[in-house]
Amino acid sequence: MVYREKIRNLKKYFVVEPFVEYVILSVVIGIFSGLIAILFTKGLELSTKIMLEAIIGYHPPRPGFGWGLTSPPAKRWFIPAVTTLGGLLSGALVYFLAPEAEGHGTDAAIEAFHKHGGNVRIRVPPVKMLASIATIASGGSAGREGPMAQIGAGVGSFLASLVKLRGYGKRLLAAVGIGAGIGTIFKAPLGGALFSVEVLYKRDFEVEVLIPAFIASTVGYAIYGFFDGYRPVFDIPNTAFNVPEELIFYGILGVACAVFGVLYSKIFYWTKGIFDRLPAPKFVKPAVGCFLAGLVAMAFPQVLGIGYGWITLMARGIFPLLAFNGSWWFPNSLLLTIALLLALSIVKIVATSLTIGSGSSGGVFAPGLLSGAFLGAAMAELFIALFPSLIPNPDVFLTSFVVIGAMSLFAAASKAPIAVLLMTCEMTGGYGVIAPAMLSVAIAYLLSGEVTIYREQVLSRPHSPAHVREYLIDILETIPVRDAMRRRFPTVSPETRLSDVFRRLSALGLRSIPVVKDGRLLGCITFEDVLRAPRRRLSEMTVREIMRRRFTYVLPTDSLYTALKRMMTYNVDQLPVLDEAGGRIIGVITRMDLIRAHDEYVKFIGLERRE
Repeated sequence: MVYREKIRNLKKYFVVEPFVEYVILSVVIGIFSGLIAILFTKGLELSTKIMLEAIIGYHPPRPGFGWGLTSPPAKRWFIPAVTTLGGLLSGALVYFLAPEAEGHGTDAAIEAFHKHGGNVRIRVPPVKMLASIATIASGGSAGREGPMAQIGAGVGSFLASLVKLRGYGKRLLAAVGIGAGIGTIFKAPLGGALFSVEVLYKRDFEVEVLIPAFIASTVGYAIYGFFDGYRPVFDIPNTAFNVPEELIFYGILGVACAVFGVLYSKIFYWTKGIFDRLPAPKFVKPAVGCFLAGLVAMAFPQVLGIGYGWITLMARGIFPLLAFNGSWWFPNSLLLTIALLLALSIVKIVATSLTIGSGSSGGVFAPGLLSGAFLGAAMAELFIALFPSLIPNPDVFLTSFVVIGAMSLFAAASKAPIAVLLMTCEMTGGYGVIAPAMLSVAIAYLLSGEVTIYREQVLSRPHSPAHVREYLIDILETIPVRDAMRRRFPTVSPETRLSDVFRRLSALGLRSIPVVKDGRLLGCITFEDVLRAPRRRLSEMTVREIMRRRFTYVLPTDSLYTALKRMMTYNVDQLPVLDEAGGRIIGVITRMDLIRAHDEYVKFIGLERRE
């Protein structure tokens, strides 16, 4: 195509500095993200009107302007049939056209950054969008952010291919696409940009992505907001931090969110493991999962679809927790209210695990927020009842707990606390509780440990193939010699005949061999030393006569990097390993041992390069 050739030869027409080039590409990613988000939203709205509203008779409550409580599903028995149809459509699209579009999308985008050089096939974005619309519009418990993350990564990868970017440049644009997609669809440009920087790791940041992601996310937000308005996603009442004593309650909320965040990840991957082992065609499994999720939704319609409207309702103290005879039932018992809110938090996790864990396409961010909001509402009701004197404004306290519960649970599950904190504030306008939110999010993040909903995250930059060359020396510095040395090795004594040494070196393929007596290292003898000796005297001469008494060695506590430097300095491929006292030999280490130890470490931490 002519336009592709022109893009590929951009540098021939203009003198473009690398930074300027990334700025231009970031703007283009933002434009595509905004337009795709509009298309995604319109397609989802139209499909929802057909599948949920027309067939089931259910109008999900709106989260933003025009919010309100709608009636329960009029045709409750149709729910499993509709969710099953959505799962079947999603499964067929994914498994016949783009298998990598399975699941929640963000993980696939993270995997593309770390393991596939930022490569995302061009067919993935449209397949991901259509499959996700089929899942969510039919009532499957899933969100929009995961699909938009993978779609954005696909856009970034495609643009990088057009301008012939390779290596880290392609990875960077894929990560920028993640931030642009999420920041656009959530109307949270700052949080979305930070999400792309933070979500790639459990304990680190991809700082090079930050500035391009700011640009792309802002451009995408501007375009999408022109279509959908610039108001926050949620129409939430004012939140505020009233008295210092409330920090105790927010700290306890953080602990609870850590538990539920871990539970979210565990239940999700336990369910996914069951479906992976299920003896059925892959494209059928999403239909099975969505059917089961539909059965759950018959009892708890709140789990249908994205469910954002329920967060707005709960933030205003509206708790329609059960449905009877075509209308909602509001419990008049505090204990029952709290019990049902906690149950809904778990049920949302289960429905999401059945929907996405079975292979349907959709995000896990939105369900995590809703589950956290249910948990926050339950704990707020409990604290208001137990400690009324410490809570001067119960309505504001409830709203704040719903918002902070939402962000804290998913911060724990996603290992992206800063991004989730800011993103949720942007989505709700809840900046008034930023201080207690920081406390709750930090506690939830720390207590949840290494458990994450994004299995493709790596610990930090040195653990990523994107930076493996930069951190090669760091890897060698982390491994002690004792973990790689050979404890069984050939030796000779000073009285050994040179003819015997020659035969042993030839048979073993060694260049040198240690000279040992009574466990103490006296020196070494090399193949070159033996070759320099007169051939007719090999059976007469002993090792003592020609061995090298000056030699280098390493200790078991030295790093492999130290061993490598000494091998390079002295041009040897084997070093003796002496005990801490420096006298007795306890092993040897070769160049091959260094390579083997490095490769095993890389494989163990998941850095296999798939360039």
